[in-house]
Amino acid sequence: MFVVKLIKILFLFLASLIDLLGEQINIDEESFKFQPNKNVKFLILDNNMKIREIIDINTQQTKKLDLILPNNENFYITILQDDSQDMTELVESLKNNNLEDKISRDKNSLANSSAVEINQKTAYEGYFERNRFFSEFLGFEPDKFNYILPFNVSHNKEPKQSKKVEAKFQISIKKRLYSNLFVKDLDLYFAYTQRSFWQLYDNKNSRPFRESNYEPALYLSYLTKEYPLFFHRIDVGYVHQSNGGNLLNSRSWDRLFIKGTYSKDNFVMGLKAWYRIPEKIEKDDNPDITNYLGFGELSLGYLYSKHLLTLSIRNNLKYSNKGAILVDYSYPIYKNFYLYLQYFNGYGESLSDYNNSINRFGIGVLLNR
Repeated sequence: MFVVKLIKILFLFLASLIDLLGEQINIDEESFKFQPNKNVKFLILDNNMKIREIIDINTQQTKKLDLILPNNENFYITILQDDSQDMTELVESLKNNNLEDKISRDKNSLANSSAVEINQKTAYEGYFERNRFFSEFLGFEPDKFNYILPFNVSHNKEPKQSKKVEAKFQISIKKRLYSNLFVKDLDLYFAYTQRSFWQLYDNKNSRPFRESNYEPALYLSYLTKEYPLFFHRIDVGYVHQSNGGNLLNSRSWDRLFIKGTYSKDNFVMGLKAWYRIPEKIEKDDNPDITNYLGFGELSLGYLYSKHLLTLSIRNNLKYSNKGAILVDYSYPIYKNFYLYLQYFNGYGESLSDYNNSINRFGIGVLLNR
């Protein structure tokens, strides 16, 4: 029962955060509610993921939709459907060969301006555009994975860890501050990630939070579609990470980073390198942190059917060969909720134990991917 209450509390917190930031976006929430006898909404978005128009359709009366769109602009179509009504006939009509025939005949049709482009998108591009869409009416979008692991088991205890089984959760969001800054497709983002380790099952000590890491970042993100580069997107910026501890328990470091992202079909690869900003010796909480967390990270992801598997690897590239490996697996269980399995082995899962090797497995719920 306590775990259920925990999950409800975290969901309510996320919902409150959504409501708070959503007030900054001038979009009528009523527009997203299904009207009587209307069971499909077509959302037309421009190249910046701005909502241009919302069209309500009753599929019992309408089986076909044509739109005339300007030839010199890119548009994206998102379809929202009322799950309480049967959509079989509509879905089948979109899958048949007549759609391809229509594409070749009518260059101004909805099919040509949207469906063909969507079919050519990689899984990563689809993920990025979905986040842009949600950013329009939520005020922010997911950055890294957002998840709750009620059961997170380690084979060896960490500092201040009385129970080997604890809860772990991560909240990670970002806000696009400026679009097309200086040049086209160059955006400025602010991101915030919080990862917490909760001794949920330590009744004796009032279930304390063992560790929380806070990670704000400010960075530029550039889509390289205009240039024949290997990476499709490049991020450059600054990130701070700390555990908010007192003088004796404080851990923190500041970095400049550059990250390149490559995607093809259902495969995505990210290569990230960073430079630690030096601190004065008397103020440095963890002078040897790069010996354990290294100077970069390689991330790989592959989507097979509904199964998503990701792998992240760090190494200090020294004779000591210290680093970490993180494996994530997720599978949809209900709408935007995913079964989530996580395995971590190595150094730096949290700042308080950056120099302790950890072997940990967790199971829970993923909220975005």
